[in-house]
Amino acid sequence: MLQQPIQVRGEIISLVSRNSDWLSLDISVIKPNLILGPNAKLRLTWKDPPEVDVGQVWQFTLMPKRIASVLNQGGYNEQKQLISQHVVGKGRVIEAHLLEVSPSLRNELISALTPELTSLPQGDILLALLMGDKQLITKARWQALRQTGTGHLVAISGLHLSVVAAWIYTCFLFGLSHLVPHQSRRNITLALVAAGIGAAFYAYLAGFGISTQRALVMILLLMLLSLLKRFSTAWERLLFALFIVLLLDPLACLSAGFWLSFCALGIILYTLEIQPRAFTPASSRGARLRTGMMQFWAIQWRLSLGLGLLQAALFGGVSVHSLWMNILAVPWFSFVVIPLAMAGFVCWWLGTTFGFSWLGLLRLSDWSLSPYAQLLDISQHLPAHWLALSDSLLALGVCTFVGGVLWRYVPKHKNNIAWLSLLSLLFMPVLLFCMTLWSPVQTHRWAMHLLDVGQGLAVVIEKNGRGVIYDTGAAFGDDFSYAERVILPFLKAKGIQEIDYIVISHSDNDHAGGAPVLIEAYPKAWVITDVAGFSGQDCRPRQIQWQGLSFYLLSPPQVLAGNNGSCVVRIDDGLQSLLLTGDIEKQTEAALLSRELSVSRELSVSGDLSVNGDLSDLNELQSDVLVAPHHGSKTSSTEAFIDAVAPKLVLFPAGFANRYGFPKSTVVERYQRREIRSLTTGTEGQISVIFQQPELEVKTYRGDLAPFWYNSLFRFGDLINPE
Repeated sequence: MLQQPIQVRGEIISLVSRNSDWLSLDISVIKPNLILGPNAKLRLTWKDPPEVDVGQVWQFTLMPKRIASVLNQGGYNEQKQLISQHVVGKGRVIEAHLLEVSPSLRNELISALTPELTSLPQGDILLALLMGDKQLITKARWQALRQTGTGHLVAISGLHLSVVAAWIYTCFLFGLSHLVPHQSRRNITLALVAAGIGAAFYAYLAGFGISTQRALVMILLLMLLSLLKRFSTAWERLLFALFIVLLLDPLACLSAGFWLSFCALGIILYTLEIQPRAFTPASSRGARLRTGMMQFWAIQWRLSLGLGLLQAALFGGVSVHSLWMNILAVPWFSFVVIPLAMAGFVCWWLGTTFGFSWLGLLRLSDWSLSPYAQLLDISQHLPAHWLALSDSLLALGVCTFVGGVLWRYVPKHKNNIAWLSLLSLLFMPVLLFCMTLWSPVQTHRWAMHLLDVGQGLAVVIEKNGRGVIYDTGAAFGDDFSYAERVILPFLKAKGIQEIDYIVISHSDNDHAGGAPVLIEAYPKAWVITDVAGFSGQDCRPRQIQWQGLSFYLLSPPQVLAGNNGSCVVRIDDGLQSLLLTGDIEKQTEAALLSRELSVSRELSVSGDLSVNGDLSDLNELQSDVLVAPHHGSKTSSTEAFIDAVAPKLVLFPAGFANRYGFPKSTVVERYQRREIRSLTTGTEGQISVIFQQPELEVKTYRGDLAPFWYNSLFRFGDLINPE
């Protein structure tokens, strides 16, 4: 069914990003009849919007869209992230009318503070530290934060709330003890209450993120138990915080911040439990200092190792320099940056209340961030600042880590010999990996990966750790390219180090948009295309040998403009074959059939036939797998062409619920009548076909590689679009 415009009343809760003349924003849908319960959220795109701000209420007329996103190995799972944020749908704004402006205190502070901080060199980090708002942080800055492993310092979490609570408690207790001393616990109680209120207000300013929720629950619980004179271990408080966070938001576990936050605190608590105490009353000041430094070092290297593995699993890589950079940055933030920033914010806020803006302390806190900013700039030039890990290397690391931990802590006595022998199997992948490095194994197995790049085409042929790319997906504006967002992360996840050929079928953006990115990333790759502007080989019919596979360039015989000029490639290993057709239409399909028929007649006249005279062996189009021409358009996939190819499997590279209605129902029916299995990237995600003679193994992202409930929520519905 075709989507119809709908009207929605909603409040703008976040300005996500701006790309050229397009704005991406989140709104909370307002339902007057809803008394209690969270409002649904929508992620909207708006072309050429007026001046908008968080807190405004608009009446939107929008074209709705499901939140199904492209899904590939190594790529960003936007669908999972949106679900964790309770975003239930997307939409494109057609028309909107402003109804009212009702910003919250946090939004008013952000609106007033943002212009002030924009003029400061480190204003982007200050805004993130003070308000949890990261809108000023550029893409390059985020890259530097990730490379240094210090991104947690600008995401308000336990460190920040603990520092704020500790400073408020200390200042209040010091002031009360000198101004109104008392023998009872009154001053301590008042200081604890003030620290709790301050921490809660800071968490409110931060927007109550997951890490902020966890830290606030633990801090308030510790204060409450202290007031009640009840003892609880740090582990009990951590489990209680975990319970509260999941009770308030069961979907929080889908967020990477959830795992990073709780795992980090678990590592810290474990380290403090096994390390000697730093503040034993009988010890000297020097001994306490040395013990404290040992604890800090133990915490940092364990955090770097543990969170490094978790980061690799979540983001596909690790920061090589995170250990020493955190050793420098964490104390500086704890004792200098965060206290100065909060004091500067309070002074600025009090000043605005009385009609003037005083940025003195904020400028000082900005100056205190200068060494950290220089550290981020240096990270760009450090060797191996970000180490991308393939899935196989990640699995190897996890096995080694788990094996090492269990080997360290399993008691080693006679009764555990059998257990320890089984445990040693976890180290077998390391041995096998070293053997393959010493003597690489060449196999006959090869694979074709049809990547999910929305309404576009991108294919990766993989064999023996090398690859060939056929088409590159689309690019939009200066900031978005499927080659950068999907293809490059996929290649790193699969451990494909070298690309030997890049084939660009024709000039349409959805096929050639990402070519510049890939050519820059793999300058040694041969480019095969007829598209003007790319230097390389043309697409004239010929045969190329690669890794034991035969690549037959079948069409076009001369340069043609448009879809029918697509470079048609057939890949054959002697027993199994694949046909890549680009966007060819009926005319080129007929030309391919006519050429095949003429070749067969010439061979028949010359007598160069097989013994039994069977012409089927001469079929240069016949293939086990077919990537459907033109995404399943009704202008392609004629009956004669399908019969000539006779595939066992047809794959449609078409975006989910795309505006063109691909693949067309009449086209899908043609394949179904011939009992040919069909799959579509928009509903399956990435589709991988493994050619291991004599069988074909087919794996899809949603069905086999990551068959989790949050990936399958929007898989079904309008799978086949009407004409």
